[in-house]
Amino acid sequence: MKSSKKLILFTILILTLSLLAGCTSNESENYGDMTDTEYLTGDYTDQLIRDGAETVIGAVELSESDGTYTVAVDEKKIIANSNYKEGYYIADPNVTSEYALASDIGVLIEQDGELSLCSAEDYIRDHSGDTETLYTVYVIGGAAQLILPLDPQAALNAVK
Repeated sequence: MKSSKKLILFTILILTLSLLAGCTSNESENYGDMTDTEYLTGDYTDQLIRDGAETVIGAVELSESDGTYTVAVDEKKIIANSNYKEGYYIADPNVTSEYALASDIGVLIEQDGELSLCSAEDYIRDHSGDTETLYTVYVIGGAAQLILPLDPQAALNAVK
C-alpha cells in the first residue's frame, strides 16, 4: 500500500513538472526574445483593443490616495494641418478625464530614445507636472490598463 502511494505521488510530481516545463517553452515560442516594453507596445495593446479598450490621448498626471492610484488625462486632439511646420497641431478641448489605475500598471516612459517601464510611484516622484509629453491611455471599464508615450506624427501616420 505504501509503495502504491509513493508511485502515485511520484507520477503526479512528474506530470506537474512536465506541465510546468511545457508552459515555459510555450511562452518562449510565442514571445521569443521580447522585452516587456516590446510586448506592451505590441501584442498587449492589440489585445486591449480587441477586448474593447477606448484610447484617450493627452498629458497625464498620476496621484495616489490610500494606496489607490488614479490618472487624470488632460485630453488633447492631434489635428493634421499642412500650415504647420510639423504638419499637425495639438488641439486642447479643455476636457480632463480621471480613471482608476489598474492594480499593477506602470507607465511606459521614453528616456534618451529608449522606452522603459516606470512604476506609478516612481512616475509621480520623477515626472509629476510634465504637461508636454503626450500619452495614449488604454481604458477598459473605467480603469486605465496601459499608459504609453505618444509620438503625434506617428499617430497621424497610423490614421492615414
